Order: sequence, then structure tokens, then C-alpha cells
Amino acid sequence: MLTTKPDDNPLLGSREVQVVAPGVYTIGLQGNSLAVETDQGLLIIDSGPAPAVVPGALDRLREHTDKPVRWIVYSHGHLGYNYGVPGFLDAAAERGEPRPTVIAHENVVRRYRRYLETAGLQNHINTRQFRRRSEAFPTVPPLTFPDETYGDSLTLGSTGRTVRLLWAPSETDDVTAVWLPQERILYGSAAVINGIPNIGTPMRTMRDTVRWADTLDRLAALEPATVIPEFGPVIREGGAEQLTATAAALRWLRRAVVDRLNEGACADDIVHELDYPAELFDVPWMREAYGHREYIVRDIVRSETGWWDGNPTTLHPARPAVAAAARAEAITDKQAVLDHAARLRDAGQVQEALHVVDLLALAPGDAPELAAARELKSELCGLRAKEATSYVSRSFYRVTD
Repeated sequence: MLTTKPDDNPLLGSREVQVVAPGVYTIGLQGNSLAVETDQGLLIIDSGPAPAVVPGALDRLREHTDKPVRWIVYSHGHLGYNYGVPGFLDAAAERGEPRPTVIAHENVVRRYRRYLETAGLQNHINTRQFRRRSEAFPTVPPLTFPDETYGDSLTLGSTGRTVRLLWAPSETDDVTAVWLPQERILYGSAAVINGIPNIGTPMRTMRDTVRWADTLDRLAALEPATVIPEFGPVIREGGAEQLTATAAALRWLRRAVVDRLNEGACADDIVHELDYPAELFDVPWMREAYGHREYIVRDIVRSETGWWDGNPTTLHPARPAVAAAARAEAITDKQAVLDHAARLRDAGQVQEALHVVDLLALAPGDAPELAAARELKSELCGLRAKEATSYVSRSFYRVTD
């Protein structure tokens, strides 16, 4: 998953080594991937998207420390974060150093097995979410399974600096946060992303909103002096307060959504009805650069309800193409549909125009009105992409560009 265009892959970090504290560095292999010096050698958090990026990263890191790499720790099990492991293993062999030990939370093993089973699906999702051609993704993900796993916590470093690996379930159930107790430095990993938590991404499995909030509160209870998020600038002041405030926002969402579910509301109504408190959501660390508050609402709904939207028509629906063809055939004045969608677009009602144009755009066939509808839909999606704050939303709108 390597690219040189930041807008094509938001996961890549700065290539420059940043000194967070003596012996603690961000190295930019994937977001704020980390290097920590210990008496036993270097601990690396996340090895990056490909072995090819490792030599350059190590060259830059060697300007600060020449210690051998002792451990490689997975922040979590998402694809691409640790494709670079072979590069570190090769570098250690070339220097005549012992093979680094690869460590991850025990749930990474189950996730990796699932990714191997669903490799085609994962590539399909990533093609759309990251706007890249399918050829950019390996047919079989080059996974390196961990040598050692842990459950709740693991302490590394028998002398000198102590490093504690903490299970921090959040974006995934296999997240590892890193705590340096002497310096009170916390690497928040995928639990702390310097943006609204990435819950409910449209094509991903469910993520537990309350569990993420619980994790943030546990990390805040450590009273870190410095918080390193997975992405974004290091938080030198107010890190614990930011974690607590994010947890409070997630709990507010949970309560607000469940209240409306209890009243019989559906997801599409709830996302338009909620009045988000500014003190919880209009703050820098809840910006919707990648995730989105509406994604979270929908994930909470999914966690409490089934797949059906309540419309009897969709309970046992026809195949999508068959249903779309039937709708299009029922419309005798197709040009009127196109004209109305265009009027809505010109009035700035782009989303409403999309609903109208789909009466024709989804139907199979190459009739002129259907082709015109698909062309108009592509234009409308491009307009919606310009409006969207979330990278993920922009990606899905631009699929039809």
C-alpha cells in the first residue's frame, strides 16, 4: 500500500525523524510509527507498507541511534501497516545482528487469518476506499505472523527504560498502545488518531463505540505528559483531557442514538435529527478529516438492529439491476427526470439530485437517457466529493468520476 501521493494514501507519515524525547522518535513509516531506544536495543512500532521503504527509514534513524532493532511491535492488524517487516529482518541479518522478535496482540493472529481468507474482498474495499487500481494491491497479502503475542499487557526492557505494551481495543480489537512510564509518554496507536474516531467506515466491519470510549478513559487515567497519536502532531499539553473529551463524545453519541432508536427512529432520520454539542464535536481533535460523525451513528444503529431498513419493498428485493430496470421502464418521460435532477443540481441540492437521477442511472442498458443519467450522476458525485470533509467519503464519491 505504498504511494508517494498523500491524498492517495492518508496512512503515510512524514519521512523525517522527529525526536519526541531522548531516545524516542517518530519515523513516519506509517503515520507516526515509532522507534524507542532501550538497553536491549530498539523497539519499532509498525514497519511500514513495504520492505523497500525500510532502508531509507533506517538510514535516517541511524543519524540518531545505532542500536540494533530488538523488537518489532504491531500497533494493530490492519493490512499494510507491517508489510515492511522483511526489510527489518534483512537489515538485521546484513549487520550480523540477532533477528528482531515480532510482537502483537493475540487477536492479530485471528485477524490475519481472516484477511487471508477474504483477500479478494479486502482488495475490493481498499481499491474503493483509497482510490487505487486493484493491481496496486497484492493478490495474497504479504503478512508476517508475530513470533510472540500477549493478552492484556506486556513489559519489555529488563534494565533501563521500561516499555509497556497495553491492549487498547478501539479501531480494531487487537490494538497495542505503548506506555513509557518513566517519561509518561503514551503512544496511543489506532486508539488516538487526532480526529474523530474511525467508527462505522462504510465498507468495514462494526467497531464498538463504547469499548473505544472505555479504552480512551483507561489511557487518560495514566495521566500522560505527552501523547503521540497514530496520525498528526505530538500532543505536548492536554493529552489526557483530549482523550477524556473524545470518550465523552462517543458516549454522548451512543446515548443519543439509542434514545431515538427507542422512539422508533431509523438511521436515515437519526443522522439528520441529532444536534451535536459544540463543546464535544466542534473541537480540533474531532475534525472529520477521515472518519465522520454520521458513520458512527450508523455503526451504533447496526450494533443494535438488523440489516433491514423497515421498508417492505426491501425485505425480499429483486436483484438490483432488475429492480432498477423496472423503475426506469415505469417512467415514460425520462427527460423530465433528467431535467428535474439538473434543476436540483443548479439549486445546490446535489444530494436530492442524486436521489432523483438514480431512478434512471442504476438501470442497465445503453439507451441515451440512461447514459445521460449516468453521466449526470458522475458529475453530481464529483460535486459531493468537493463538499465532503472525510477522505473516505471523498473516495467513495470519486469512484464514479
